[in-house]
Amino acid sequence: MIRLTLRFYGDLNELVYNSHKGKEFVRRIPAPTSVKDLIEGCGVPHTEVDLILADGKRVGFSYLISANQYISVYPVFYFLDAPASDYLQPETPPDPRFVVDVNLGKLAGYLRMAGFDATYRNDAEDEELIQQMEAEQRILLTRDRKLLMRNAVRYGYLPRSDDPSEQLAEVIRRFDLFDSIEPFSRCPNCNSPLQPVAKEEVLDQLEPLTKRYYDTFSQCPNCGQVYWAGSHIERMNPTLKRFFNNESLRHTAEP
Repeated sequence: MIRLTLRFYGDLNELVYNSHKGKEFVRRIPAPTSVKDLIEGCGVPHTEVDLILADGKRVGFSYLISANQYISVYPVFYFLDAPASDYLQPETPPDPRFVVDVNLGKLAGYLRMAGFDATYRNDAEDEELIQQMEAEQRILLTRDRKLLMRNAVRYGYLPRSDDPSEQLAEVIRRFDLFDSIEPFSRCPNCNSPLQPVAKEEVLDQLEPLTKRYYDTFSQCPNCGQVYWAGSHIERMNPTLKRFFNNESLRHTAEP
């Protein structure tokens, strides 16, 4: 039997089974194993871990642990004075795209509203998500820990909050996407980029008050939905408003 001492830092403690609230704890395992398997056995997917120290020395996920070691596990963005080469998570792709699990449908819509390519199907099976993630080099977003623990998952994230707007904020922070936000440039219904359209071309789809008060419109080339800067923006969730500033409201969708 191998005895080890572990400590998880930051919000990783929210994911640890029977959370130890930031304190070190002891685990006993029957045989040598990789530090990745050890960490995921505690409930934390590898996608959430950015730095591992074994007795104070940096190690990778494939590192084989030995008896009486002290393992420290740090999340992404946890402040620590270490060189960039020590961190485990890959850099965010320059043009990030997402594949969103069935349990995060509203988040998918919010990502699209922020201008990000986010595919979503409410009947997608796990294998389909993995295949699409690999084929299209997408970032997998899911609250299914077991799915994120698969070795195939290179880019992924497990949103902590139950609130979709807070989940959006988490994803933007996690992948440092603030400079990539293009509010209301993509159809929230089908994910296609919107295109400007002349008012005259969509006049027959507009309500009388919309015809009277609005002149600038966009349209989805895929589903045909027409969008404009409507009054519902004032009722928008405050968390979303932090990302969607006033000068970007011209393409927003009217419900």
